[in-house]
Amino acid sequence: MAKKDGKKTAAFFDLQKKDYSKCLHGAFDCEREPIRAHSIQNAKVLDLLQKDNHVRTPLGKIKGGEHPEFEFGLIGRNNASTFTGLCSKHDTELFNLIDTEPLDVKNFYQLYQLAYRSLMRELHTCLEAAFRFQIAHIENVEKGITKKGQPDGPGLAAVVFFTKAWRVFRYREKHFHDKLQLGHYAIELKDQAPTVAVSSFFSVAFDENEDIIGPLFNVVPLDATNTVAILSYPQEHKAEIKAKLPKVFEGADNKKALSHLILQRVENFVLSPTFYDGWTAQKRTNVLKFFNESIFEPAEPPEGQDLLLF
Repeated sequence: MAKKDGKKTAAFFDLQKKDYSKCLHGAFDCEREPIRAHSIQNAKVLDLLQKDNHVRTPLGKIKGGEHPEFEFGLIGRNNASTFTGLCSKHDTELFNLIDTEPLDVKNFYQLYQLAYRSLMRELHTCLEAAFRFQIAHIENVEKGITKKGQPDGPGLAAVVFFTKAWRVFRYREKHFHDKLQLGHYAIELKDQAPTVAVSSFFSVAFDENEDIIGPLFNVVPLDATNTVAILSYPQEHKAEIKAKLPKVFEGADNKKALSHLILQRVENFVLSPTFYDGWTAQKRTNVLKFFNESIFEPAEPPEGQDLLLF
């Protein structure tokens, strides 16, 4: 990247510090102050993963390349996986079962709440990105960098993320009013130390109306020796999701398939620093390279490399 682009790059990363805070419950008419809530539970899950009250998570860095790059940086547990998309009242109402009781993979209502939290976090993330880029566009107009009414990079990016948010909203309205619409596929990992946690929503395809076909994906360490991975999806999407993710649903090596899926399609995950510290330098390089190669489209896992997150 040329030196003349340095100010633009710095401005882009400064933009990431601007928060979008709004309770996104229901019809978006709640005026209560949003709280900074954890999409991955702090007291239960992060407590099992943390070391000195920190976890590792993908963090964007300025490295001067053509594309954004990430590294697995340390972050305080109180700031990990948070979003400001719900007020305290609605956060408590929506997620009371998973916040107050141990997770039971046979409890349909808990699995629904777990999936819904991932969806709400994704809705907020898309709206926040649109908000940030729109601010950058407005500032460019005010500074005379962009003419009023003329599209620029930040303005176009704002439209892209608002469109993503619109699709997530449509998914919510179509599939989350009836709990019975959702199916859940749980993979229980026994004798598994806590190493990674996930709260995510991603697409595997789009239908004829350009609506999202995809699962909500959570990985939850339950205690010191048990972890569960759960994919939740509308029943009408089940066949297509299984066809797109055959190694997850039908593969013989669950830990390998789940590790590849996380690195290919998830940005909201945390790693145990203790587990990460045990990796060789080569494994750290390989895992990070594969993750960065999958930022825009899932890359093919290289043969013979240890990319396990469990």
